[in-house]
Amino acid sequence: MRFAGVGLTREGYRIAVVDADGRPAGPPETHRRCAVERPVARLVALARRAPGGFAVVVDSANGILDAALVAAGVAVLRADPPLLVDGRVTAEALAELGASRPESLVALAGGGWTLSGREEEIRAAEAACAPVERTLGAQGRLLRGGEGTAPVVALTFDDGPHPEHTPRILDVLRRHEAPAAFFCIGLHALAYPGVVRRVAAEGHTLGNHTWSHAYLPDLGPIGLHRQLSFTAEAIAAATGGGPVPWLRPPYGGRSPEVLERVAESGLTTVLWDVETNDWARPGPEVVTERVLRQVRPGSVVLMHDGGGDRSRTAAALPAVITGLRERGYRLVALEELAAERTAARRAAAARHP
Repeated sequence: MRFAGVGLTREGYRIAVVDADGRPAGPPETHRRCAVERPVARLVALARRAPGGFAVVVDSANGILDAALVAAGVAVLRADPPLLVDGRVTAEALAELGASRPESLVALAGGGWTLSGREEEIRAAEAACAPVERTLGAQGRLLRGGEGTAPVVALTFDDGPHPEHTPRILDVLRRHEAPAAFFCIGLHALAYPGVVRRVAAEGHTLGNHTWSHAYLPDLGPIGLHRQLSFTAEAIAAATGGGPVPWLRPPYGGRSPEVLERVAESGLTTVLWDVETNDWARPGPEVVTERVLRQVRPGSVVLMHDGGGDRSRTAAALPAVITGLRERGYRLVALEELAAERTAARRAAAARHP
């Protein structure tokens, strides 16, 4: 039996493989500035050649490999706290966990998701955020969809950039003269800087979606800083601009401590109220119906331009834009939505000093 650990570096992915007794089965490999398909293909090849079985160990900060590996028939094991040491989650450490403590790891099944089995814990962490969210919202450091009064809506896309689906979505937005926000995974921005440049050049908002689609409450200060700063650097390198001010936490995962640390870093957390579940690849008509059914003044619509086949999302987008405008909504950038929210708070304060 062999275990592969997948670690993340500023340059990309690192793979280390050990035998069941923890001895290295070969030198570690680094895959730099590449799409996720390359490390996935390499791990699939290693699995096919491994004597006695093979499993890949990831941690909850790596939410972009597991689905593709499971779909390819590779066993994937997830390491959760307290097994993880902040700032020291390396490929070698994860591989060693597979060899030494396989019983402490969670096997991920097909059709599931990265954090399967932790739903109750995640809901509890989010529920505990309500007081902090109110405070940060009043300070302009947290933007939640659906709390406005004006008939404006912001379209947002997560998990890109993708070399096929993001340009197709950009084409639709350009034809319809509609703004949007794109929350980029840092590893994807590193692999496709030209797509990031196009997003910026066409006037859309760029946001931070962490380096590797991490569940932020599992990270300590070091891990959180790396996830945010590596992504900011990749986006800035692609555009030649400064740091982006917006963060979309993967899975919406948050805790009071995470929200406070994010605000202290200068980022504004953006949550959503219109959930399309387009990641499950429903038909375009379903995506459109979900948006139009849930929308309200100040809504933030969540869709995806990466992380899988997003052709159905792109196909739904013209009807989504047309339908919203027919209902009297104006599509705006996040910056305008936030400004409208601030103006509404000030007006309310003036009425009730």
